[in-house]
Amino acid sequence: MATYDSHCRDRDRSPIAPASSAQTLAQDCVHGKWFFLASFIFACFLFWWLPSILFRAVVHQADEIENETIVISVLALLCFIAGYICPAFGRPAPRISEPRIDACMDFAYRATVILALPALILSAMFWRSHASQTYGYVAIDAIPLSYQAVLYTHLFFGFMYFGAATPERQGWRRIAATSVLVILPRFIVSLHWGRFFLAQAVLPALLIAIARGWIRFSPKRLLQTAALALAILFLPALTRGDFAGGRTAIVEWLSGGSSLRLMQTDADLNLNGYCNPLLVSLTAKSIPYGLLNLCVLDLGSQKNVPATLDRILTINNPANSNGIVSGTGSNYLLELYLSGGLLAVYAGSVLFGFICRRFMGWIGMRSLFAGIWAECLTRALLAPRGNLSYALERIPSLVLTTLTVIAIVWAMRLLRISQSATSAVQTTA
Repeated sequence: MATYDSHCRDRDRSPIAPASSAQTLAQDCVHGKWFFLASFIFACFLFWWLPSILFRAVVHQADEIENETIVISVLALLCFIAGYICPAFGRPAPRISEPRIDACMDFAYRATVILALPALILSAMFWRSHASQTYGYVAIDAIPLSYQAVLYTHLFFGFMYFGAATPERQGWRRIAATSVLVILPRFIVSLHWGRFFLAQAVLPALLIAIARGWIRFSPKRLLQTAALALAILFLPALTRGDFAGGRTAIVEWLSGGSSLRLMQTDADLNLNGYCNPLLVSLTAKSIPYGLLNLCVLDLGSQKNVPATLDRILTINNPANSNGIVSGTGSNYLLELYLSGGLLAVYAGSVLFGFICRRFMGWIGMRSLFAGIWAECLTRALLAPRGNLSYALERIPSLVLTTLTVIAIVWAMRLLRISQSATSAVQTTA
């Protein structure tokens, strides 16, 4: 009987296996599943409990977070772990043929390289225009839609390439160079924007590399990964001078990311006049609420935007938005609690963990959709200080866009084949 390790080795030796065997091996062997789980636990520790520990043990100041709130968050994390380690079930997802993957991979690589220059220019322009301005204010920090269109399109094609790339064919150098092209523009922007803008490029690439078995963990690799996480967390803040006040400033900066305070103070939030925030968030990228003038609100200069929980909290708690771009942030536990109480918190956490486990299995296979699942996992790591639906809301639009690209690329290939055949016939004649 094949062992777990032999399953992994078989899949690694045959990166382009038949659809059925590749799916089966991916479910039996998921590289990096414990890495993601450890990362999620660390995110909960960082965004939920670390500020309380620092306030109580380091600066010896009163902690606003009550023990009952901490217990609820611990139980919710245990439910997430239970859902995450639950065995996968169900039929494997359908796979696209290898020729189609190869054609789309080549197209995605060319698109990534072509868009790299405008992405770098726009990111440098953004950095220059915000170099002398204060971080954290929506009015001056909003990235123009034209910039976002270029940056997100660049990111989309970059991850499409990562998901389909195979080092045996393309070589490590091309994959590494493409990674730099994708990450660099977002690093420049993150110097005066949210840290997640950088993490949105780094973490999906890292998760794909781990799930595909490209990165083998050792003590050295763990230290390098920890250093990378600390760089994403602290480097942009250091360049802005956020820690000029010393130890107390660092504690206050970290407490700005704590969302348990929102869970505690807004558990009885009055949602009269609002649609269910969880349902709005899950469908905000699929239903044009603004055009329909349904389930919307006005937030500063933003008019008729979907009434998601983070926006509702920002309106109700304008004084608590310091240090977080675009408002107070949110907490997926609060989003679930407002939808169905503690039962929804614990049941939703189990389901959330199970979904993340499936995503980890899917990004371990060569696929044009791997970048989508990797981005969802990256957003899931921010769920302790954001909306649960934030990790899932972009799936319909990204899947539809990917299918459109596949159809266009394959149609272009068929057209070229037809033209070549026609030319050959004419030449023969």
